[in-house]
Amino acid sequence: MSGGNGRPDVRIRVVRRGADAPAAPLTVIRLLALLPPEWPCATRVSADRITLWVGVAEDTARAAVAQALGDRALRGWCLPDASRDASPDAAAD
Repeated sequence: MSGGNGRPDVRIRVVRRGADAPAAPLTVIRLLALLPPEWPCATRVSADRITLWVGVAEDTARAAVAQALGDRALRGWCLPDASRDASPDAAAD
């Protein structure tokens, strides 16, 4: 399950919605620690967005990320709604 760019195919975005949310570099480490360790992953981190590419089915990945985002340490970060995720600047990842 890998695209031509060497990354796994399924892309999941996580966005910062809280002003007091922890910094993205720390958040991505915490988020990855809460996902199954056997999942192939790649990441891209910016100040207000984390993009994960994972090598599992999209519904499985999205459910696991949503559950992980329930952790208190990740407060202020969330999965964007579908309309926001389809925005032109979101396609840049």
